[in-house]
Amino acid sequence: MDVIAIEDVHKSYDGIPVLRGVSLHVPRGIVYGVLGPNGAGKTTLIHLLVGFLRPDRGIIRIFGDENLRQVDGRVGYVPERLRYHTHYTVREYLFYLGRFSGLAGAALRRRVGEEIEACGLTSVVNRKMSALARGMVQRVGFAQALLSQPELLLIDEPTSGLDSEGQRDIIDLIDTVRQRRCTIMIATHFLDEVDLLCDRFGILHGGRIIAEAETRTLRQSSRSVVITVADLPPDAAAALSALSTAVCCNQREITLTPNTPELQAQVLRLLLDHGVSIISLAPRFHPIEEFYRSAVRGEAGRHGESDASPPPPGPSGTGDTLLRELLRWEDQRTQERQTDEP
Repeated sequence: MDVIAIEDVHKSYDGIPVLRGVSLHVPRGIVYGVLGPNGAGKTTLIHLLVGFLRPDRGIIRIFGDENLRQVDGRVGYVPERLRYHTHYTVREYLFYLGRFSGLAGAALRRRVGEEIEACGLTSVVNRKMSALARGMVQRVGFAQALLSQPELLLIDEPTSGLDSEGQRDIIDLIDTVRQRRCTIMIATHFLDEVDLLCDRFGILHGGRIIAEAETRTLRQSSRSVVITVADLPPDAAAALSALSTAVCCNQREITLTPNTPELQAQVLRLLLDHGVSIISLAPRFHPIEEFYRSAVRGEAGRHGESDASPPPPGPSGTGDTLLRELLRWEDQRTQERQTDEP
C-alpha cells in the first residue's frame, strides 16, 4: 500500500489555479522529493496532505484513508517557517506541543528528552524561542514533528533562509531522521537536497507532476566524470592519455567521456601510483539538473524516461562509492609502505 496516493488533485485561490491535476504515489519507507521553483504550489500540496486545505477536486489518501483526520497521529509536519509563542523556552514549547500529540507524564518527559538530544537542541533547551537563530528554530520544528514518532514526515523547504552551514546541518539532521525508516516527503527548490536526501522525486511544474525519476538511476546515467587533482605531472598525464581515447587531461583536471567503472578504476589507480593528490570526483554535468531542464522542456517522460543513454553495467562509481574506494586504496598503499619499511 502506498503511504501517499494523490489522484488528479486541483486547487485554486480566488479562481486562480495553483494545482491543475497533481497525481503521485509514495510507497512506504522512501524519501520522496517534490522539486519545483518558488510559487509552483509545493506548500499548497503539503498543506493539502496535512489537512489544512481541501482540494477543489481529486482524491488524497494517506495510509489508504481519505479521511485525513483519522491519520493525524501518524503524520508529522515541519513547516517552512515555524510559528511559536516567543515567551516559551525550547523545553516548555516541546512539552506544550507534546500534549497535543496525546503524550503526558513520564512518556512526555521521555519523548521530549529524546528529541532534544536527537535534534541537537541540548545546548539551547532553556533558551527562549525568541532568542534562537533560524537554524535552531528549524531544529525545534523537527523535534516537535517527531514527538509522536510519526510514520510519515512532511517537510516544507527545510533549508530555506539558512546560510550554507545551516543548510548542511539540517541536511545532516534529515539524513539521521531517515534512519528511523519512516516515510518522508520533502518539498524543495534545491537540487542538492534532492540529490543528497531523496530516493525518488517528482517535478512540480505548471500545476502538475510532469516527470519523476529515481535519483540513483540518474546518477548512474552520468556519462562524463571530472577528476580534479592538485597537480598532474607530465609523466602521469602521458600514462593517462595512453589508457584510452576517452581520457582527456590537463594539469588540474582529468575528464572521462564516456565514463565506465573499469576505466575510472584504472585512472584512479594510476593517479595513486604516481602519488597525485585527488581533490574531487564528480559528474561533469549535474544529472538531476539535466533531468529537470529536460522535463521542463517536455523531453522527459512521466516516470523519468528520457533520451539519455543507458548507464554502463555495474556500479556507477560516483559519489560516496568512489570516496570509499579511494580511502580503501590509500589505506592499502599505506599498509604496503609500512610493510616494506625496514
